[in-house]
Amino acid sequence: MKQKTREPIRNYKIWLGFLIIFILLTPWYFPSGGAPMLIYGVPIWALIIVGATITLSLYITYVIRYHWDIEDEESDQEGK
Repeated sequence: MKQKTREPIRNYKIWLGFLIIFILLTPWYFPSGGAPMLIYGVPIWALIIVGATITLSLYITYVIRYHWDIEDEESDQEGK
């Protein structure tokens, strides 16, 4: 028996995940001024933003694959 999926817009846990990722995407939590911390010549804030962007992409893929109800859309296309 296939598990009933809910629409992701009604699931608060999914929105909480998006909120956490969007907070990580903004570098407001780094101190301003001073010498930036570098890893192989790249500022650490840039690496964190790139990592958060990759995490956001993977999270969106997860939500679409496992939480989005697409059965109605597939049956509508078969009927045409």
